[in-house]
Amino acid sequence: MYDLEEQEQIDSLKAWWKQYHRWVIGLLLGTALVGGCYRGWVYYQDRQMAEAGQRFEVIREAARAADPGKALAAAQQLENEQPGSGMASRGALMAAAVCHEHGRVGDVLSQLTWVEQHSKEPPLIELARLRAAGQLSEQKRYDEALHQLDANHDPQFLGLTLDLRGDILLALGRMAEARAAYQGAVDKSSPMDALHQLAQIKWEALGGKR
Repeated sequence: MYDLEEQEQIDSLKAWWKQYHRWVIGLLLGTALVGGCYRGWVYYQDRQMAEAGQRFEVIREAARAADPGKALAAAQQLENEQPGSGMASRGALMAAAVCHEHGRVGDVLSQLTWVEQHSKEPPLIELARLRAAGQLSEQKRYDEALHQLDANHDPQFLGLTLDLRGDILLALGRMAEARAAYQGAVDKSSPMDALHQLAQIKWEALGGKR
């Protein structure tokens, strides 16, 4: 009796396998493929991060050596290879800073514009706009500088944005607007910050009263 039941189970299993074996094999192959793709994706991501880190290190070394050409070349290479990388945005900001120290205005603005257009991190975008406005102001391109600042609304940069706006408006001779901007910088910064104290000095110099 036991042998008969065992044989029936075997026959039933054979029938089931005959009917469904293609689905089972397909499922196993699909699982293996997904697992392989996932491992490949993780490996690719790790390799991309490692390469981005190496490129960023080249930019940082160039910055230490005060070599704007090398910093810019490495930054542009990283931007072309991995435009969505956070390292690329940070590298562009660093390259812009090095170029600024050497008076390479066009390269400064091109790198800052790249961050505005490609970065996925709003704080980095706002920082790029702030630095671009500062660079444009140094070139007396005041209207363009004010336009850059119009888009900045992040609270952590608002004090700096308003203070720079005040400087630009002051340069344009728009005293009342400059005073209002400095007042805003005072209001949006901590009393312990140097920015707060500096903005307050400017505000008071333009007739602001506590």
